[in-house]
Amino acid sequence: MEIKTILKRLRREAGLTQKQLSQELAIGQSTISQWESGASKPTADALIALSEYYEVSADFILGISNAKEGECKMNKDVEECIALIDNLTGYQRGIIKELLKQMKMF
Repeated sequence: MEIKTILKRLRREAGLTQKQLSQELAIGQSTISQWESGASKPTADALIALSEYYEVSADFILGISNAKEGECKMNKDVEECIALIDNLTGYQRGIIKELLKQMKMF
């Protein structure tokens, strides 16, 4: 199932309008409309917020898993790192990747 379909389904199951959800998450209603129409996709920060709000795994929202709850939820540190990395350039991400590889050795 596509992200747009999943997001629309979750919102409707929660009994919310796009406007109500936008107010709950402090996200523009037009942004939610774009996600649900497939014109754009949520950022990492938005994906985390949606996952927490609906209490489902990010894998479920992304259509990777059919199970609403993942085998394990990401802890807050990992979520924060993903959100930070989402805002980096490709070059900066490469540096972080190399740092993590080196740190893994210790």
